[in-house]
Amino acid sequence: MSALAKLRARLRLRQRLRDPEELKHDAELRWWLEHWAPVVRGGGFHPGDALELLGGEAAAETYEGRRLQQARAEVRRVLREAAIEDEGFFAGKVVLDIGPGPLGFPDACPARVSIGIDPLAERYRQAGLMIEGSDAVYLSGGAERIPLVSGSVDVVVARNSLDHVDDPSAVLREVQRVLRPGGTLILNLDVGHAPTATEPHTLTAAAVRDALAGMTVERQLDLERAHGEEGHPVVLVATRRGG
Repeated sequence: MSALAKLRARLRLRQRLRDPEELKHDAELRWWLEHWAPVVRGGGFHPGDALELLGGEAAAETYEGRRLQQARAEVRRVLREAAIEDEGFFAGKVVLDIGPGPLGFPDACPARVSIGIDPLAERYRQAGLMIEGSDAVYLSGGAERIPLVSGSVDVVVARNSLDHVDDPSAVLREVQRVLRPGGTLILNLDVGHAPTATEPHTLTAAAVRDALAGMTVERQLDLERAHGEEGHPVVLVATRRGG
């Protein structure tokens, strides 16, 4: 075997032996860098309905301006999808966003304390994908072990993230732990899709509801368009029981 063939064989072996979680994170970061960021840098929005959500305002001329518009649109999107009419719903609260990516929901959320937890947060920062000068707090890690004390959060948002995590059941247990009694979970996910490299879990609404044993599901809403190419989009709005 030639030296070049040996090198290629070693590289193929190294790729096969890499941690699946690391491969998943690499694929997710590539999506943001190759598919999302170029659209916004090129003058657009991704998703493309940001300006509609903002009442038809004109697109900002700068990349930074469009990033802030996209972030503000995501706050309105979360409320609209959850059928929450009060645009001040987050004001004065401690809000935790699970898996926000660099879209900017934590940065634009008008919460008293706005937190995002994402295992790729540090890599987003290194890649220049985060909004500069934000007051939001980002935690770089998985939501299977949220580094917050129990009963310290008023609202948890998990939009298109539960099927991305390593252990959905552990995440839902942590959500219930960190929520205050009466606190709200806004959970938006695709159910019934086949596993993919970045979305390795097939979830059902029934299984998710069963996992929310300490919560009351106030409503379940069906959306028209899935986040991915397959599955059925569902929003669950639930409150933590207890006094």
